[in-house]
Amino acid sequence: MTPAVFKPMAAIVQQGYDVDVVCADSFCRELPLDASLLPHAKKLFPNITRLNPPAGLLGWIRRKSNVLSRIPDLMTVLSRTAYEHLMDIDLDQYESVITWSPFHSINPVMVEVKKARKRVRWIAQFSDPWAGNPLEVHRLTKMWNAYHEPQTVRSADHIVHSSAYSRNLMMGSHPDHLNRKTSVLPHVFNSDLYPQRPKAKNEKIVMRYVGVLYGRRSPEPLFAALNNLFERRRDLSDRLVVEFVGHVPQAMLQTAAARALPPGCVRNVPTVDYLKSLELMYDADILLLIEADIRQNLFLASKVSDYFGANTPIVGLLPPGASEDALAGLGGWHARPNDIPSISNSLQLALSHVIANRGESWCNDDFRLTFGGQSVAERFLQIFRGF
Repeated sequence: MTPAVFKPMAAIVQQGYDVDVVCADSFCRELPLDASLLPHAKKLFPNITRLNPPAGLLGWIRRKSNVLSRIPDLMTVLSRTAYEHLMDIDLDQYESVITWSPFHSINPVMVEVKKARKRVRWIAQFSDPWAGNPLEVHRLTKMWNAYHEPQTVRSADHIVHSSAYSRNLMMGSHPDHLNRKTSVLPHVFNSDLYPQRPKAKNEKIVMRYVGVLYGRRSPEPLFAALNNLFERRRDLSDRLVVEFVGHVPQAMLQTAAARALPPGCVRNVPTVDYLKSLELMYDADILLLIEADIRQNLFLASKVSDYFGANTPIVGLLPPGASEDALAGLGGWHARPNDIPSISNSLQLALSHVIANRGESWCNDDFRLTFGGQSVAERFLQIFRGF
């Protein structure tokens, strides 16, 4: 969550605003700790308050309970602490309080704050759908979400979603007039976080995926498509390296299709911190965007914006939905995860562009810049001015 929140807030600072941050301390061992953005945060945000769960017997009981410490999410143990902190400060000095999902437990906190401080303006941002999220399987969490979402929709002064699909899912169960206080703003990239130098010149063409793979988000269609491509373009088989940065189950890298690829064609490197991941995106020759083969994807992941910011050619294996729409608008190559011939053709087109190396643009740069920090910050400022 840190990069997804940091980037738009940094962009708002660059527009001349002051941003104070209230966030979780690193109390939760179940969440990975990445401190790579902290030096940047200290420069941009003069006041950062880190919250910890309450002490005492009741706090201990809540932390030890699988239900009380995890429904609806791992941040629920901070609800009381967050409420008390917000009530102790002068919220009237701010243009707005902005909360960020997918840790939805913050939303009832702000509902209670709004009851006591009616003049406070609240923007509730949703990176993921809330009630009705098709990926949520825990019954108690689904019940909690269904109970609290209507209160949040009524109480928030403005609601922001990162994709139209997510916004439509939420607002489809609420009165039509409430749509007027909603916007779709994508996750952003911040150009200052990428290397400020020319891109690396790789010995082989590096096709890179950054992130974890699991379940139905599998590299198997990519391996099949590469085998298909090498059958008709044998000249490419020794010019290409496919690199997975992050955790990949070894079984995914040992399939028949994976083993059929030329030796050394596929490599897996350990997870890196956030800033290093941006550098690897920047220095790749081609970036791979791999999503699960599902009916429709409602999410627009923050990583998509990071890919856009790297300004590296992208090939996407994407179901219908938010990421496919974004990549189509950008002008990147994409195919459905179950369409091996189309994936193979997309790979060939991207490789041909890289090999030609004529300095020609690979994308619609005006569209790409709509995901930049300045563009999205200006849209946040429009929301502020509309209150």
